[in-house]
Amino acid sequence: MSMIEILVFLLQRKKYSIGIPFLAGILGFVIAWFSPEYYKSGIRVFLDTGAKTTNINSLVKNAASSNLLGSLGTNIGGAGTQENEDLYLEIVTGRDVQLATIEKFRLDTIYKGIKYKESLLKRFDKDIKIGVDDVTGIISCEYEAHNKVLARDLVRFVVEEANAKYIKLRRERALQTIEHLNIFKQSIVVSVDSLSNVLIDFYRANNLLDLESQLKLTITTLASYEEQINNMRINESRAGTDNSSVAELRKRRLILEREFQKLRGEYSKDYLPSKSSVYINSDWAAEKIIEQGKLESDFKRLFAMLETIESSIIMEEGNAAKNLPIIQIVQDAYLADYKSKPKRALWAAVGFSFSAIVLCTILVLQGINSGELSIDGNSRENIKNILKSLKI
Repeated sequence: MSMIEILVFLLQRKKYSIGIPFLAGILGFVIAWFSPEYYKSGIRVFLDTGAKTTNINSLVKNAASSNLLGSLGTNIGGAGTQENEDLYLEIVTGRDVQLATIEKFRLDTIYKGIKYKESLLKRFDKDIKIGVDDVTGIISCEYEAHNKVLARDLVRFVVEEANAKYIKLRRERALQTIEHLNIFKQSIVVSVDSLSNVLIDFYRANNLLDLESQLKLTITTLASYEEQINNMRINESRAGTDNSSVAELRKRRLILEREFQKLRGEYSKDYLPSKSSVYINSDWAAEKIIEQGKLESDFKRLFAMLETIESSIIMEEGNAAKNLPIIQIVQDAYLADYKSKPKRALWAAVGFSFSAIVLCTILVLQGINSGELSIDGNSRENIKNILKSLKI
């Protein structure tokens, strides 16, 4: 049995294989024609989140990693790290906004037969479509209803209600963030004071006035000593056999070399610069400059963090004072001029296709059963059993 044989067989019975599906398609078209019409409206908005403030947790972690804030650690919290877009989506699809919408538009009178709020929420959540474009970040909200005005006003209300709740939540979060930032700021100020005392103790304990200036002065003096020593050695060699001159030059050279060694040579563990002199041992000073550099680096980092905190506080105070919409309407809600469903052509196509498949299958099975379509014995027997079970 080939497909051509089946096609010829069905065309010979086109009253059934084509006629009845055609009538079914017309019936589907008529049902769609008289079915209640739905109209869809939608609104597309873009979230204007404004400037983002510095995350407190990252600042604290950075400070704690370098032990700048002592025992503060990461105990200071901060505003949540959830992105503003995700937060707005949580609000717009949340229970509070949906309940407010149901009450505003009396959807309990539209969704008849539903008594409980949870059932109303499930039905409404099924009908409203909210999504975000991953590329553009534009948020869309769509709703279908028999009343085109209801569909338009409802999607507008949803985004406006979510906007109001977001502004309220943002203000509350801004106030909390300001409180945390002020605590953090105070901790930095305490650390700055503590580090200032450490630097003062560092200079006092090491008998220093200005380490860098003293080291520069010492290096200049060492260069002068080295030049004098070299000149004296040259003069000694020129003095020849004049023992008195050579002895005097050698004596002066040895004195300069000892002074040179005090400023350039190795120093003892308990070495401290003399309070009666501004000169210091250059090797000892090189180590102390590294120690001082670390303290000053921490100082600079603390002041940089303090500036950042001050800027964040000003920004958060601005956010707390704002009462402006955070949504920009890309496409406003509209009154649909044509129904979104039911689609008459689709109903007609489905009616025709479904009935055609069913009827053609029945006709082919009957043809095989009657022997009009050839098939092997085992398959024929199986089909007869199927038809017997179906009582065809």
